[in-house]
Amino acid sequence: MKDKHLNNMMMSRRRLLKVFMASGISATLIRTSPLISGLLVARDAEAQDAGLPNKTVSIYIPGGSIASLWNPSGSGESMQLGAMSAGYEPVKTECNFMVNMSHSNAGHGRMPILLAENWGSDSYDVTMGNALGPNLPFRYLNLGVHSNGQGQLTKDNRNHLPFQENPFTVFKMVFGSTQGSNSKTPIIDAHMSAANAIKSRLAGYEIQRMNDHLDAMSDTQKRLDDLYGGVSCGIAPDNTEFGLTFDTFSQQARLQADIAVAALQCNLTSSVSLAFGNHQSEFRIPELNFQGHYHNAIHGGSNGQPNYPYYTEMRSHLGSLSAYFIQKLKAAGILDSTIVLETSDMGHADKHSANPCSYLIAGGGTRINRGVVSDMGSGYNQHDLLHTAAKACGVSLDFGKEIPGIIA
Repeated sequence: MKDKHLNNMMMSRRRLLKVFMASGISATLIRTSPLISGLLVARDAEAQDAGLPNKTVSIYIPGGSIASLWNPSGSGESMQLGAMSAGYEPVKTECNFMVNMSHSNAGHGRMPILLAENWGSDSYDVTMGNALGPNLPFRYLNLGVHSNGQGQLTKDNRNHLPFQENPFTVFKMVFGSTQGSNSKTPIIDAHMSAANAIKSRLAGYEIQRMNDHLDAMSDTQKRLDDLYGGVSCGIAPDNTEFGLTFDTFSQQARLQADIAVAALQCNLTSSVSLAFGNHQSEFRIPELNFQGHYHNAIHGGSNGQPNYPYYTEMRSHLGSLSAYFIQKLKAAGILDSTIVLETSDMGHADKHSANPCSYLIAGGGTRINRGVVSDMGSGYNQHDLLHTAAKACGVSLDFGKEIPGIIA
C-alpha cells in the first residue's frame, strides 16, 4: 500500500520539532510518544498539504434502492433527483451519483464484507485509518444508530467490532469529561485505560516512570491547548442526553454525525464509518408517515402500490441523514479534504437484487468530479467504489479497480 500522506508526515517532522520546541514542548516526548507526535504531525500536514484529501467517511444505508425511483438526471444545480434520492437535494452538487452498478454479494447478512474484500479481511475504515492517521488518538471511529445485533461493518485484524452506537458514550470517549480544564485532557484520557491495564505487569519503578510520562504528556497537552486554542477546537457538539429509542433515531444519527465531524476537524481521527441501522432494518422513524419498521416498508409495506411509497419515504429520509453529515463537513470547512462514500447491501431490496445498484461519493474538493451522475454499468461494484475512494486519498487497495470518471 502506497500512501503520499505518510511520506509527507515524515518529511515535516524535523520542522515540527523546531516549531514546538520553541513553544517549550519537549523534543524527547514528541519523539517517544506516538500520541503527541501523531497529533502534531497531523495538524501540520493539514496546514501544509493542500493536495490529496486526508480524511474519509464511510456511510452505510441498508436496503439499497430502486433505480427507477433513485437515479438522478442532469448535473449541477439543475440536477433532478428521484423520489428515493430526494433527501440529497441540499448536497447534490457535492456528490457524484453512481448508478446502474452491481453488488458482488448482495442480500441480507452481508455487512462484514460491504467495506472489505472478503469475510476475513480488514474493513475499509480500518485500512484507511491505518494509512491516513496511524498515530492519531483514534485510528478510526465505527459509529452506528441502532446498528448492533445483526452483524458488523468494521473488522480490525480479523476481529469483528461492534458499533459504538451510544452517542453519549462516544462523546465522552472522544472529548472526555474534562474539556476546558487543566487536568488531563480528552486526548490523554483516550489512552489512560490502556496505560492502567498494563500497570499490574510493571515493576514499581516502571509504574513511576509511566506516571511521570503521563504527567509529562498532560503538561505537553496543556501547552498544545494553549497554542492551538484547545484540542476540541471549540466545536464539540452538545452532549445533553436523551432517550436512545427509535423515537429519537434521527436525532441520534445527527448527533453521531456531529461528533464524527468534530473528531475529524480536530485531527483526533482520519477515518469514520457510520451505519444507519443494520441489514435487517428493524427500526422505525416516527416522524414519517409509515410507522412500521423499515424492513416492513421494503417487504409488503407498500400497501399494494407498485411505486413502494413507504420504502421510498424511508429511503429518502435516510438519504437526508447522509446529506446532513455532508453538510456538517462542509460547514466545518473539511469537506474538500474528506472523501465521503455511501454504500448499501443490494439494489432493489424487495427483490434482494445484485443490480442495478446505486452508490455515491462526495467531497474531495477538485479531486472528485461532483454534481454529476455517473452511469457506470454493471461492470463495477462496491469493491470498485472502495478502491476509487481510497485512490482519491492517495492510498492503493489490493482489491477492486478504479471507476473511470470519478477522480478528476
